[in-house]
Amino acid sequence: MATAALPTAAAEWRRYWPLVLATSAGMALAAMLSVCFGIVLEPMEQELGWSRAQISSGPFIVSMMGLVLAAPAGHLIDRFGARRCGILVVAISLVASVTIGLTDELWQWQAAWSLFGIPAAFTSTVWLAPVSTIFEKGRGMAIAITISGIGVSQTLIPPFAEYFVQNHGWRMVFIGIGVIWCAVAMVLVLAFVPKAAGTSSRDEDDPAGEAPSRMAGLSPLEGLRVPAFYLLFFASLFSAMAGVALSLNLVPVLTFTGLDRTDAVWIAGSMGIASIVGRLIGGWLMDRYDVRMLAIAASVISLTFPIGLLTLPGVEWAAIVAVFTWGLTGGMKLNAIVYLTSTYMGARSFGFFYGAISITTTVAMGVSPFVANYIYDMTQSYQPVIWAAIPGFIGAGLMFVALGPQPDFTRRS
Repeated sequence: MATAALPTAAAEWRRYWPLVLATSAGMALAAMLSVCFGIVLEPMEQELGWSRAQISSGPFIVSMMGLVLAAPAGHLIDRFGARRCGILVVAISLVASVTIGLTDELWQWQAAWSLFGIPAAFTSTVWLAPVSTIFEKGRGMAIAITISGIGVSQTLIPPFAEYFVQNHGWRMVFIGIGVIWCAVAMVLVLAFVPKAAGTSSRDEDDPAGEAPSRMAGLSPLEGLRVPAFYLLFFASLFSAMAGVALSLNLVPVLTFTGLDRTDAVWIAGSMGIASIVGRLIGGWLMDRYDVRMLAIAASVISLTFPIGLLTLPGVEWAAIVAVFTWGLTGGMKLNAIVYLTSTYMGARSFGFFYGAISITTTVAMGVSPFVANYIYDMTQSYQPVIWAAIPGFIGAGLMFVALGPQPDFTRRS
């Protein structure tokens, strides 16, 4: 990617491990509201009398904002750096989370989620840009640990959120957890994310010149003309739309299949542990093997998730296997998409390209739960949603198959 790099992965980690700690906390914050959503859905429906589709309109608005703002946000990250943008993301996320918890009317709920749409447009590019461009030899594991922050939220938030729901009401889920998560993330961002402006700048804390002084890769106009960008875009879109529709509604989906709420909550929490394990294994593998082939394999194995729920509904061990497998493979696929973006598009405009590709996740997080819950409102069943995941995972695998040999940017003038 770059004209020069630290000699070994170990050397990179000795210098930059605090950055990965901070970016992991940022990713945990990015996943916070999404993980909370599935826990509060039923309590909100009971208290406020809103339909599940109406409740899902909040994340839907966020996804529509991301559709418009994600690529410009990536360009701003390239221009002003992850530190400045990251501070803005954490601060606005705090205000949005507290505001969501204070809403009583549907328009207030939608307005509060609209506020959250601003930092959501920067996520997850703002946290992945610095590790994807600073790390070279250890890039796979750096990406994996950063994205594992999502798994931290998926593991820790469900039991805490359920405690708040049972003892303090659903509003305190957003207020209490939001304050805690944002405080931790802000401290780490201020302490460890470098001030360098843009992903293409030299690391200001590297006086020896070991970090890349110039990032190679495609410009935005060049990248928009190559097929690899669109293949990665649709691979991410198909996988996200299929997985998010089930993941964000996992507790009600599992209860629909016949499990009681207590079992559904702890099984949903196991997905977070699985995603952390999957991302770490994926990071280790990506630093050693063909990342494209790993992405294809993960797409195929992901089929275990919907097939397990369809063939053995209400069976606890089958639900555990299905959810755990999705956590493993879903984590590996997201790692692979980030890695392949930096591989096929280069580091020069990584913020712009991954910002554009991350639109797919943002859209999926809003559209998928809205559509899934609209289908449930109409049919009183999540089964069509589970069936729809199968062609989604197959489509993602085909996009990875279509990627050609990776380019060598070191040969470009």
